[in-house]
Amino acid sequence: PAILAPDRKPLSYGQLARHISDVVSLLNENGLARNDRIAVVLPNSPEMAVTFLAVIAGATCAPLNPAYREKEFDFYLSDINARAVIIQAGMDSPVRSVAKSRNIPIIELTPLKEDEAGLFTLEFTGYMAPNPKTGISSTDDTALVLHTSGTTSRPKIVPLTQTNIFASACNVSASLQLDSADRCLNVMPLFHIHGLVAALLASLHAGGSVICTSGFSDTKFFEWTEKLYPTWYTAVPTIHQMVLELAEKNASLVRNTQFRFIRSSSSSLPPVVMERLENTFNVPVLEAYGMTEAAHQMASNPMPPQKRKPGSVGLPAGPEIAVIDDSNNMLPNGETGEIAIRGVNVMKGYENNPDANEKAFSCGWFRTGDLGYLDEEGYLYISGRLKEIINRGGQKVSPREIDEVLLEHPAVLQATAFSVPHSRLGEAVVAAALVDKGANVTERALRQHVADRLAAYKVPQQIVFVDSIPKGPTGKVQRIGLAEKLYHLLKPEYVPPVSETEMRIAKCWQDLLSLNQVGRYDNFFSLGGDSLMAIQVSISLSKEFKFDVPVLTIFQFTTLVELAKYIDQRRNMTSEEADLQHFSTIHPIKPSGTMPPFFWFHSELISFLPDYLGQDQPLYAFMAHGINGMRARYKSLHEITAHYLREIRTVQPQGPYFLGGFCWGALVAFEIAHQMLQQGEDVALLFVVEPLLSSTHPSHKKFSHRINRYRWELARLPLSGKILYVVKDLLKKLHIFQFLTEGYFITGRPMPLSLRINYALDVIHRAARDFIQKPFPKGIAVILAEKGMHSADGDWSNLATGKVTVRTVQGALHMDMLQEPCTGLWAKWLLADLRNAQSNNSGAEAISIKTAADGSL
Repeated sequence: PAILAPDRKPLSYGQLARHISDVVSLLNENGLARNDRIAVVLPNSPEMAVTFLAVIAGATCAPLNPAYREKEFDFYLSDINARAVIIQAGMDSPVRSVAKSRNIPIIELTPLKEDEAGLFTLEFTGYMAPNPKTGISSTDDTALVLHTSGTTSRPKIVPLTQTNIFASACNVSASLQLDSADRCLNVMPLFHIHGLVAALLASLHAGGSVICTSGFSDTKFFEWTEKLYPTWYTAVPTIHQMVLELAEKNASLVRNTQFRFIRSSSSSLPPVVMERLENTFNVPVLEAYGMTEAAHQMASNPMPPQKRKPGSVGLPAGPEIAVIDDSNNMLPNGETGEIAIRGVNVMKGYENNPDANEKAFSCGWFRTGDLGYLDEEGYLYISGRLKEIINRGGQKVSPREIDEVLLEHPAVLQATAFSVPHSRLGEAVVAAALVDKGANVTERALRQHVADRLAAYKVPQQIVFVDSIPKGPTGKVQRIGLAEKLYHLLKPEYVPPVSETEMRIAKCWQDLLSLNQVGRYDNFFSLGGDSLMAIQVSISLSKEFKFDVPVLTIFQFTTLVELAKYIDQRRNMTSEEADLQHFSTIHPIKPSGTMPPFFWFHSELISFLPDYLGQDQPLYAFMAHGINGMRARYKSLHEITAHYLREIRTVQPQGPYFLGGFCWGALVAFEIAHQMLQQGEDVALLFVVEPLLSSTHPSHKKFSHRINRYRWELARLPLSGKILYVVKDLLKKLHIFQFLTEGYFITGRPMPLSLRINYALDVIHRAARDFIQKPFPKGIAVILAEKGMHSADGDWSNLATGKVTVRTVQGALHMDMLQEPCTGLWAKWLLADLRNAQSNNSGAEAISIKTAADGSL
């Protein structure tokens, strides 16, 4: 086998070779051939891996991050002069509109999911003038085009030849001593040089196998190791830290792993993380050093019995390595200078950028921009960087790109992005902004402005407002050292906690973030906190103060003094006031935008929706009743929905309203829509996904329906899952969960998340027991999973007296509807329905559409 993937048939080397040959012929027939740039926008998958291999065999591949926004796609497609774009069929992406505006043909890729992993069909649209250079690429042809970002200039194009990338793959394979028995578990993105060369090409060079996943998943990592038997994986340090956290909860699975080594690259691996990995998995951990211009690997710690040195990136592993001074003189071992390389895997030069090439190449050596030294045994240590690229957990961020986006805001006069140290990511993105004094703009508004235009990892964690931005003697902004110059703004002058509440919160932050002191004006996220740590703070403070401190408050009140003030207010509330606050369930997921707001039930399930609905669509969501761990205030479905309706009116006093929901949330949205109509308000859209609604009278085959549902649940689960399902169902029948939750209510202690979920489901289940469905007097859009819980519930046309549009995602299970590619498919339908919600929906009519998860009808 060459390509493996979870729940897919393996693809052999013979099948891979034939498929590559077929794809090259197909590209040639449609006018694409050697050195033609083909942009590839695909999710991490076996299809992405095979597409890359096929495109580089007969043309030039330019893989792009699917998370890019329209502005980014427009730049990259123009900069590389793309002749075509390959995108997965049904995938909604801004690249489509950009390609159309630039007259770039789109090639639709449809995965053959029932066949071997990675096989697909291609559908060509648009005309391409034929390229006579058909056939397999030669060694000097450009195989891969990537961008590496500059700090004071445009991102630079790195053209890598066939020789460059295969020399690097050979180097990685040799340094890791790979052979045909090895299986690499790839969790790295395949639009990045790390995943493409170190995981994919190096494995195939050795005749081994690559397990192509959707990317790192904390819920599936050890499931993959248990079922697919990888012998190694390569990742950035941030992922290794997540794996260590998972390992603590999966001791038995850790013992059963078959790793013979673990590799780390793309960012500095802290020695303590290396030690913990080796102790946990009892295998060597090899840190390597790479960069795009070198087709990835330059140095690597060797396999045993040779030494591997914590803190070092190892010995030269392919190209020659030297440390030089400003005059291009080689420095002796132990002296720090700029790291320079030369070798077969190093690019010949940046494309169309003579100035950059003049600075980067000296006497045949490529200057990396990194500072470091070689020890007496030839091991390389990196001590700093000359380049100003922000390395956020292995993801490279161009600060100039953030500058430009901030400057697009009408209130921003000057802006400069730069890096600050971060305990988990290595570096974090921050920015300084000089704004118009007459403008009323907040830090949150500017961060949202960036988030609407760039990928999430590029959004600054903090934006500070300044009267002037420090500059060098020539008037240019010097990013290096800017964090120290603005330290007083990024980390306020230490003022010790004053009140008892502040001291208790400070102690919590100190313990979690390993800090000696925390001041009352310190910002939790600037100190090194992140979303995962915010959850831990929420749990810790809930225990400390004996009442629930929601995670949302950690994001709302980011400084110590703000959070202490909130907690003091909460402690001084009367029981009635606290009770009312706990039953405020509305979440402004994205409050800005010119369109009417869309309301969704429930908020735990829609973290992906804002990306699909666009920056102009306000989105509000509601917590499930009881999910906050407090005793449910309302008992009937009518009471619960009436409460939600009151909160909706605090945002939008009058209709028309736009509502949606998933599963139980669909039932809630359905009932709220009824109440709105009864109160004389208009409901312009009711959009339900896998709704928990019966399309027949509730008394019809009630017992048999429950038996069939029970059988359906068991049939889709593995043996261990069946046992767990039966046990949990038995516990519910014996009211064990009710006894446990009641114990938390009596003692006032915060309830764990697992019990909160069971309690919230129990609340809505009991509330809906006597619910009698009445046909909705307007139209409704229903989205079903073909293998979901509700796809066989009968004739959906009687759900409403207006038009009922039923769309079915083929091959999908119930919970698949919350994962790609299903989410992208129905979110696209939702956006279209929102845009057309004012059209006439009268007339009792049912439409049924069946669509596969890949988008084909």
